[in-house]
Amino acid sequence: MNHSTVNILALCDEMVLAILNKLNNMDVLYSLIGVNKKLDSLVRDITFTQSIDLVTISSNEHNDSRNKSILDRFCFDIIPRIQQNIESLILDPLSIDRVLCIGNYSKLYKVALVNVQFEIASRIFNNESSFVHNFKHQILDLTVTINEDRAGEHMSLSNFLSPTSYSSNIVHLNVRVYNFNDCLCLLDGDLSQLHTFIVQVDTIYNTSMIINNMKTVSTLKHFSLTSYRRTREYDNKILPLLRQMLQLEKLTLSLRVCSRTSLIDGTHLLNDILSEMSHLHTFIFNIITQSTMINEELLPTPDDVSRPLIQRGYNVGCYTDFCQMEMCQCHIYSLPLLWNVWTR
Repeated sequence: MNHSTVNILALCDEMVLAILNKLNNMDVLYSLIGVNKKLDSLVRDITFTQSIDLVTISSNEHNDSRNKSILDRFCFDIIPRIQQNIESLILDPLSIDRVLCIGNYSKLYKVALVNVQFEIASRIFNNESSFVHNFKHQILDLTVTINEDRAGEHMSLSNFLSPTSYSSNIVHLNVRVYNFNDCLCLLDGDLSQLHTFIVQVDTIYNTSMIINNMKTVSTLKHFSLTSYRRTREYDNKILPLLRQMLQLEKLTLSLRVCSRTSLIDGTHLLNDILSEMSHLHTFIFNIITQSTMINEELLPTPDDVSRPLIQRGYNVGCYTDFCQMEMCQCHIYSLPLLWNVWTR
């Protein structure tokens, strides 16, 4: 045993923990679990073991053999010793199958699946999967990031997800979906405890689907909707959904809307959205209205667009452009801007 290790072991437990707390918990676990009795006992502390982020292992894309070696150590030596403390797991395709089948994770309530392929996600959330069977009733916070460059109808959640394949206990859901049907499908399910729903929708187009069970929608506290593609369905689909969210305390909207008869401005946001939400205390928005036909002489100034919100205490940025063929666009956003500004 080298001199530096002896010195560390000579320190009191409080001092050792103070040193270790300055390090990444994954490095601490990988380096010290099983080294000796004292260090092993200290690093099993809840501080280091309640959240396990195995995505960091695959950050070194140029050393697959080392990544596998590190994951092997976590799966064979580390996680079995600390599984009773683990409350949060962050996993990627390299680790999902191996880690989820290791233990019972009695305290696990938060799971993030990062950069998974659609096929893997559909298998994990199938009614017959061990994940659904083992954790359906204890997961409260779920994040799923599907890594697919080419979205398509075959990637719709409604094609494989049934209301019985996820927990009614979930309170926080963060997910990217293919279309607005998927968003409605999740809200129409048995997520009776859901208070935070963060969703990125690839495409929002006309759909005949309606929500039959409005309980989840009407009791949401935080809703975030992001869609980077242009949609014509703001007034037909998005606005009616928002008007049902009467208990919202925080709302985030990032949308690109086209072919409206009028621009989405501060007056519209106040009268048609915010006036319905008496509990709302945070409104973050980034909304572009495009391809709206208007006479150039009637194009409102940025001050006209933003003034109603500014008078209500919001920090707002805005620009308006007149394009060719009497088409104009308007970009209104809350400050500070939390998104990259889209190309004009």
